[in-house]
Order: sequence, then structure tokens, then C-alpha cells
Amino acid sequence: MAKTVVIIPAYKPDKAYLNLVENLIDSFEILTVNDGSGEEFEPLFKDVSAMGATLITHEVNKGKGAAIKTAVSYLQERGEPWVAVTADADGQHSVKDIKTVAALAEQNRDAMVLGVRDFKKMPFRSRFGNTVTKGSFYLVTHNRIQDTQTGLRGFSDQIADRLLEAEGNRYEYEMNVLLGLKGWGIPTVQTVIDTIYEEGNPTSHFHPVRDSLIVFGQVIKHTLSSLACTLLDYLLYLALLAWTGMSAEVAYIPPKAISIVVNYFLSRSVVFHAKPDWRTTLSYYMLAICTMSVGAILIRLCTDHLGASEAIIKLPVDTLLFFANFVVQKKVIFQNIKEPSKK
Repeated sequence: MAKTVVIIPAYKPDKAYLNLVENLIDSFEILTVNDGSGEEFEPLFKDVSAMGATLITHEVNKGKGAAIKTAVSYLQERGEPWVAVTADADGQHSVKDIKTVAALAEQNRDAMVLGVRDFKKMPFRSRFGNTVTKGSFYLVTHNRIQDTQTGLRGFSDQIADRLLEAEGNRYEYEMNVLLGLKGWGIPTVQTVIDTIYEEGNPTSHFHPVRDSLIVFGQVIKHTLSSLACTLLDYLLYLALLAWTGMSAEVAYIPPKAISIVVNYFLSRSVVFHAKPDWRTTLSYYMLAICTMSVGAILIRLCTDHLGASEAIIKLPVDTLLFFANFVVQKKVIFQNIKEPSKK
């Protein structure tokens, strides 16, 4: 059986990188990517190659996500089954933990194995950031990932295509992979690893605001696209009430139909990045018909029985339907049907 591959993306590494490769080379196949580090780091990479590591070089810096994709593509092109572990070049992952994650990845080839750190042993700054991001992540995905910022991950060729599809080439890539796991039907296996920090924690990846924005990015895009369509819908609705004398429930339908068509294209191409097919189109418009029907009924009930203003009641009704629509679109209509990434 072939050795498990350890993938090490490296950008301007120091001696910790050299020591890591030296400690791993007897137990693993090492595949490392020089991500545009520059000429001054060439001697370090030559030393790594001399140890027996496979070296791939990006002429310019493309980002950690791009380096991981380059390594995964290289393994896929070999045309044989494989298991890999990604490890950071800064020495924050111990050999013992890399071996643990590698063994779990071999046993769970259909899963993503995550080496998760013990929050209690983290500096406060990183502990706070991870707690914020972990909480945000669970609110959006309902997937309990104990350490959303871990770079120690194990996986096999069985899920490689999904890893290549994930968006992003830099810091956001690893988060986007985690966000995609549940929708792709890929289980996670988590194991506690040592928490290793250099003095002063200079390489901390503490970005709670940035990472939370990544987590909530889909919700934000859905909200903005819905707001644009709601504005179009509402203006047309007011125009029909003012100029045609239609009843509120009748005037509700034509603007809603127009905004639904616009919203479909925004949802498919901007929010969920789904490829067009008959199933998503049919499902979306069935949802739209249900939404229009429920909305018209709620408008009539509120105006007749609550005495609500025809011009105002549309706003709370559409707000309620907005949240229901997002859940159905995310969980049912656009689940697990993303466009392949453009290479």
C-alpha cells in the first residue's frame, strides 16, 4: 500500500518547515508547494527536494487554497487511490497528530478528518476568534465543527473532486470547504490535537470578523438580492394599487411574478452558484407559486380581519416569506448542485 501523502503549502517558510519535512519524510510521501516564495527561499526548497519531497512551484503567490488545489490535482492526475493530510509549514502540527489524522483518513475515506485544537489551551485572542467563528458556523450550517480554522485535515481521492470545486484561492478556501461538507454529503471525523504556538503567537489566524463574514456570505448575498427584488416588487405593487384600482391580493401577484423571475437568476448564479437544470428551475417556480399563493392569502386575511393598510401589510408578509424561501432554497432546491470551478 502506498504511503499517505502529506501536503505542505509553503509561502516564505522558515526552518520550522525544514524540520517538519525532515521529521515526516521516513513515514510519509511529502508533496509540498512553493507558493511564489521568491528567489531568497530557493535554497530551503532545494534542501527539501534533496530529502526526497516532491516539490511543485507557483511562480507567483496564489494563496494557500490554490496551493492545496494544485497538490490535489497532482494526486488526481496520477490515476491511483490516495490518502492525504494537509499540514501547515510553520510547525504548528506535531508529527504525532499528523500520523493520527492520516490513520483516521485511511479508515474513513469518504469523510473529511479534522484535527481540532483544545480551546482551553489557546491564547485568549485565538480562543475568542475560534469561538465566534464556530458559533457563526453552526448557526448557518447546523454542522458542529469544533475548530473551523484548523489546517490539519485528512481526506482521500473519494472526495477530491469536491475539494477542487470549492471556491477561493486564499484564506477563504479552507472555510468554504467546511461550509460545503454538509451539502455535499461528506461526513466529518474530528480528533483533538496538540495546541502548539510559537512565542507571542505570531502566526495566529485570528480573523473572527472576516471568517464570520465568509460563513454568513451566502446569507448576506441572499439578503441583498432579495432586497433588490423586494424593492422592484413593492414599487410595482404600489403602482398597480394607485393606477389600476386592483384589490390588494390581485395587485400582489403580477409584481411578485416579475420579481420571482429576477430573483431566480440572482439566486442561481450569484447566491448558490448552481448550474441551471430542469429540476432546479421547476422546483424554484413551484416554490414561487406557493409563495405567491400564501402571500396573497395572508394579504387578504390581514386587510379584512386586522384592518391593516394595503400599502403597508405587504412588508411584514414578504419578510416572513423571505426567511422561509431561503431555508427551502438552501436545503432543497440548490443543495449539492454547484457549478464546477473554472480552472
